[in-house]
Amino acid sequence: MRFSLLLAILVMAVHPAAAQNLLPTHFAGWQTVPGSVATATLDTLPPENAALFRACHEQSAERRSYQKNGQTIAVTLYWMGDPSYGYSVYSLLRPQPATDYRPSPHSAIGPGEAMILVGNLLADVTGKNLPAYAHDFSALVAAIQPHASSEPYPSIWQYLPSAHFVAHTDRYALDLETLSRALNEVSGRAWPSGDWLGFDDEVEAEVATYDVAGRKLTLMLASYPTQQVAAEHVKNMEQLFVINPEPGAQTNARPVLYARRIGSIVGFVSGAQDAKEANLLLREIRYQTVVTWNEPGFKLTDLTMADYVVGAVLGTMTLLLISLVVGVALGFIRVGIKRMLPGVVFDRRRSIEIIQLGLSSKPIDPTDFY
Repeated sequence: MRFSLLLAILVMAVHPAAAQNLLPTHFAGWQTVPGSVATATLDTLPPENAALFRACHEQSAERRSYQKNGQTIAVTLYWMGDPSYGYSVYSLLRPQPATDYRPSPHSAIGPGEAMILVGNLLADVTGKNLPAYAHDFSALVAAIQPHASSEPYPSIWQYLPSAHFVAHTDRYALDLETLSRALNEVSGRAWPSGDWLGFDDEVEAEVATYDVAGRKLTLMLASYPTQQVAAEHVKNMEQLFVINPEPGAQTNARPVLYARRIGSIVGFVSGAQDAKEANLLLREIRYQTVVTWNEPGFKLTDLTMADYVVGAVLGTMTLLLISLVVGVALGFIRVGIKRMLPGVVFDRRRSIEIIQLGLSSKPIDPTDFY
């Protein structure tokens, strides 16, 4: 993810206009309003939303207005760092949908605003009675799709329990600022400051609200790189929270969290009365680690142990036979050369001598070897 963000920044540096003119001039009968094409800035957004876009590495944005049958809509297209950051902004700013039709997997259409995420491109549509034009936005998606990143979206939201889930309350966070905003919107409770979850270790979090017997509970899933890192951060969080307290235990005014770790995924529940209530959510987290060992089975065409033994014996005999034949052949070749060229190739007294140690009293005479 960090590499893709760096790549996107480099592309913007080399081709600063690459993120412009991505919106089509027309789609599904909507025509561009003359003079409405402009480069959008974050200055027109509320300060908290502008800070959110900056935290999620917004690169650039463009805006167009379209008209159709007397109706006017405005489309702002944001070029985000990558699909993960785009999904984070989408999950925090999406409107409450008024239609079940979704032009893309991550899209929400409300009466006056629609938000559509296509890869790392986030389209914000404003206008009146937008659900009536929901099907037209499929053409908008098709127009900007070729310019969007093909990297996958975050999948941690798929682990959220479905029972007791309050629709449209899930939020995705990749940094402390987005997590703080998500927790404040979802839970309405005060949370410690600082990076207590561990974003320095590239953690990602999903926050959602659940209604259990009329009580609003907050469930947060944190995905760590490894289960060892997850266990270490849960242990460090005990300095700020009371985690999984026993009934009647003193909390010393510290916030209470009920936690469950499944491999590298940790689930936290806030607002529960006791562990039993929290476990209604923690036990339903749809994540499990599976270790498989694919041991090959025997087939009728596979060789038996006897085949391997016979093959080894025959192979060894073949190597011995080859060595014998080659040795005899080299012997005949040597004899033939000595007869045809005596003293030229072999048995050269002056050019070939054998080093002797001379341990006996007999003088060394090289001719003794010939």
